[in-house]
Amino acid sequence: MKFKSGIKPDAAITFGNLIFMGLDREKMYFDRDKGERTNILESRIYNLGSSAQKEQIEVTLPEYVDLKEIDFQQPVELKNPIIKARAQSNGNFANVVWTLEAEDIIEVGQGSSIGKKADADKDTAKEPVGTGADKK
Repeated sequence: MKFKSGIKPDAAITFGNLIFMGLDREKMYFDRDKGERTNILESRIYNLGSSAQKEQIEVTLPEYVDLKEIDFQQPVELKNPIIKARAQSNGNFANVVWTLEAEDIIEVGQGSSIGKKADADKDTAKEPVGTGADKK
């Protein structure tokens, strides 16, 4: 069985009510050729409290999502959560590490921050030369 695209959970059943607990860390790209970490942001990892899991969970958001400035213990929702698995070697054995990734963390009753950034880019975009009916 392959999980290349991940597992898409039913968020209400799997996580229950989610409470925002804050930013845990920022993950930077690692340059394998040089063997060192770069200053290029890869993702941000946030902590959420889950009523169904009865514990704190980590959610990874991609770098293009703005930094979340949500108040502590605010109710939130996940946009398109996906659970992925990877193997981590441990000597002669391997452990499965489960990670939860999402497109965005949204306050209950609010919109996504991804669309706001894209809308701002559309407003500032210049019209290409030669377009428009009234131009000659």
